[in-house]
Amino acid sequence: MSFNTSSFVGKLIELNTSQQSIQTLSGWAIHHRRNAQQIVDIWFQQLTNSPKDRKLLFMYLANDIIQNSKRKGSDFTREFSRVLPDALSHTYKSAVDDLKTIKQIDRILSIWKERDIFAKDFIEKLQSYRPQGLKADDTVITSPNTKRIRSSSDSAPDPDTVIRSLINLERGSALQDNRVKQTFTMIPGEVWNANTVEKITDRKRLESLLKSVDKSYELLSQHRIRLQNEFHERNKVAAMLKEFVLHQKDQLRNVETRLSEYQGKLSKVQAVRAQLQAHLNSLPDLSNTSLAPLPEPGSLFGGDE
Repeated sequence: MSFNTSSFVGKLIELNTSQQSIQTLSGWAIHHRRNAQQIVDIWFQQLTNSPKDRKLLFMYLANDIIQNSKRKGSDFTREFSRVLPDALSHTYKSAVDDLKTIKQIDRILSIWKERDIFAKDFIEKLQSYRPQGLKADDTVITSPNTKRIRSSSDSAPDPDTVIRSLINLERGSALQDNRVKQTFTMIPGEVWNANTVEKITDRKRLESLLKSVDKSYELLSQHRIRLQNEFHERNKVAAMLKEFVLHQKDQLRNVETRLSEYQGKLSKVQAVRAQLQAHLNSLPDLSNTSLAPLPEPGSLFGGDE
């Protein structure tokens, strides 16, 4: 199927935040990579015209296309590099009061930097469009007394929730259901091959096969629903784990900063301790000094007779 501009615009309008929706449209775009310039130009146009709450979605799509197209060439990397400065400037400005969106854009840029998707100086240029009122650790700066406002760390899932979710996911996994696997092996071979049906002339055999087909259809439908539910649950757990890892990285930086701080304090205390010990050693030891006995009172106040 050839590339069609209106079709792509329609797909962008229908794009939603689910991973499946993003990956499907990303795969479609990569399939039409010969039209990379048109695709990127339309993407940028729709990004700038999209509502504020959908701009991050366009960045997710760009990220997926850029990363997954590298194996097939540099077409999209080259074309996106043309518009990304204006796209990031526009998206950051629209999210100036939305810490969560800014955090997610920061994350995309950090991934590009870690994986060498773009040159380091180009990434730094994109990061320069970040609102100046924000630090890299998501602290809003409005006055010296402003309190820290976290966009994700404060809402990160606790370890018990993560562990419980993983256990529940594996226990109820449709992929690990041996009973279903065994049932599938018992389905007659004719069910999987429609060509064999025309060769059967016995009515009872056909009726029996129809019942088998109906039963197999019901079983497959139920299993498909279970797999769909598991797919959504695994997406949720994956998002939870991503937030948990980000939180742990934040905590690691905090501990590292605190460790450095207390290492400095410990060094100062050790220096003071050494100075006190040296000063103490320089003082005379009065415990070994022998003093003459004091005179008797009578010898001090009594006169000669």
